[in-house]
Amino acid sequence: MNVPILYESRMNNPYLFHALSAGPTIVRRIIAQIPSEKYDSHTDPERFTMREAIAHIADWEAIDLQRIKQAVENPGSDIQPYDEVQVAKEHNYTASDLGEQLSLYEHRRRETIAYLKSLTPEQWASKATHLEKGDLTVYDQANLVVGHDAYHIEHLSGFL
Repeated sequence: MNVPILYESRMNNPYLFHALSAGPTIVRRIIAQIPSEKYDSHTDPERFTMREAIAHIADWEAIDLQRIKQAVENPGSDIQPYDEVQVAKEHNYTASDLGEQLSLYEHRRRETIAYLKSLTPEQWASKATHLEKGDLTVYDQANLVVGHDAYHIEHLSGFL
C-alpha cells in the first residue's frame, strides 16, 4: 500500500497527541473552578448539564476508541451513529457521579492514546464509513476526538 507522507509520521498535525492528552486535563481544571451546586444547572436548555456532559464525554471516549479500532480491524465497514440523547437516558447521566465519570474519561483517553501510538502508518490510513459523516480514516477520527473535546470545553467554560 502506498501510504501518504501524512500518515508516515502521524505528524501532519504535530499537536495531535498533545491535544488528545490536554482535553481531560483542561476539563478537570474547569471543573475544579465550579462549585458543585452548578453541576446540575444548564447554560443552555438544549445542552447537557455539567454532570451530564462529563458522563457523555466519558461514554463517547469508549465509543470513539471502538470506532477507531473498527476502522483498523475492519476497513471499509460502516460506523453506526448513536443517538446521544437516548444514550444519556439509558446511562442515566443525570444521576452519574461527576468525579467517577471524569476519572473514567481520563482513563479511557489514556487507552485511546496508547492505542493510537501503537498503530502503523498503514493503520492510520485505514477507513470506515460513518453513516452520517462519510469515509473517515483513523487520522480523521483522532482529529474528531480533539474537536469533540473543544466543543465540550467551550460548553463547560460557560459554567465559570
